[in-house]
Amino acid sequence: MSQAQRRRVSLPLDLHLGRRRPQLEVVRHTLRPAGLPKLDAMIASPADPVGVLFYFPGFNTPLGPWEGAKCQYLAEVTSMQVVLTEIPGMSRYGAPIPRPVRADMLRGHVGSWAELNLAYISTAMDAGRIVHPETMQVFGYSTGCSLATAALPVLAQWGPIEGLNLVEPVAIGKRNIASLYAHNVADLGRFPFSLATNIGHGWVMKAYRGQRREPNVKYGVVDLLAIGTVLASEELGAHLDQVELARCAIARGAKSSLCRRADFDLVDASLAARGIPGPTITVEGLGHQLWHSFPTLIGLVEAMLTDPVD
Repeated sequence: MSQAQRRRVSLPLDLHLGRRRPQLEVVRHTLRPAGLPKLDAMIASPADPVGVLFYFPGFNTPLGPWEGAKCQYLAEVTSMQVVLTEIPGMSRYGAPIPRPVRADMLRGHVGSWAELNLAYISTAMDAGRIVHPETMQVFGYSTGCSLATAALPVLAQWGPIEGLNLVEPVAIGKRNIASLYAHNVADLGRFPFSLATNIGHGWVMKAYRGQRREPNVKYGVVDLLAIGTVLASEELGAHLDQVELARCAIARGAKSSLCRRADFDLVDASLAARGIPGPTITVEGLGHQLWHSFPTLIGLVEAMLTDPVD
């Protein structure tokens, strides 16, 4: 396969909210797969869906008005039904990660965790009466990038995947837990600025206040260590090198500590060498928490999901 000319995009920090909130239905489901603890899911549906977008969220993501609004935008931009579940081990119900899965994660492997997540996604599709789609997009943010990439071989059996979209992938460069923690603290320090970009957009702030009234996700110390071990590995990059992709869009914040520029550039180079097209995007002025800036989110989603194949 010839080397692809991947387009490098610099997305400026823009406080203008380019779209109104979509008026799309978002339905929350409580999932109870056989033999597994319950988790919540969301499904956003446009009027005439052309496929399904699987959205894998980041660490510590409760489902509520904030994530519901993101699902609405993803559904509007793509005209696809959006399926989102809580991450196993990080739900409002506080159920721990099963021991065999946790043991695998403590060795730095994400595969069994992704399989567990797929069990919930499959149940969510049943709950939403979604048949295996004619076409799919896969979208991950932060921790969700690892789960999304590891899930691709199974998702590919459900239907053709148009593209993989990764925002702020973390597990693309090896580091120790202490470094991961330090990088997380650095990016959390940039969180208030990301949130401040939403000021002046009334419905966004209303959704954020509504989210704060929702139950937080719960997780135990050992599960936190297992998740950290996965994120401190190079597992995502290894999985990415092994899967067949028609297109892959990747994005990071210019100030991100968790998604380091050198690691990010290596992923871009690997995709180019394999002939995989798609934009490589840097969001100026923001760090890892860019996904909590709605003006940024809208521009980023449109750049990743509507940009034509190079």
